[in-house]
Amino acid sequence: MTAITASGAAPTTSTKAQASTGAMQALGKDVFLKLLVTQLRYQDPLKPQDNSAFVAQMAQFTSLEQLQNINATLAQLVTMQSKEANNFISNAPAYLGLVVTMAGKDGEIVSGTVSAVEYEQGKPLLVIDGVRHGLEKLLSVRGREA
Repeated sequence: MTAITASGAAPTTSTKAQASTGAMQALGKDVFLKLLVTQLRYQDPLKPQDNSAFVAQMAQFTSLEQLQNINATLAQLVTMQSKEANNFISNAPAYLGLVVTMAGKDGEIVSGTVSAVEYEQGKPLLVIDGVRHGLEKLLSVRGREA
């Protein structure tokens, strides 16, 4: 008996023999579709496959395809976010000398000129009046003071 399951985003197949050895083999949607077509081709015409079993296999195929689409979309999202994070970090020095408004530690609003940019564990910190503020607390940016 073959059972098709999803492990993470990669589809796998297992049989009793494979399960006992712990070996798992990844299947793509093309292989799954070929397996389904082969099953239909060689089924006994006097005892056709139960409709519910066929519908279940089609549902599994559809789920597999959707999981692969979701996986591809998530991979694109992660790539875009990492690019944005790199831009966020690398653009921090552009705030030097500008007047910014930040959310303070206790919810108060802090405004002042950015005198330095420091990094702590890869995270940019803007220094305003000697106090370090995380760039994520930035509320607004104005031009340089005259």
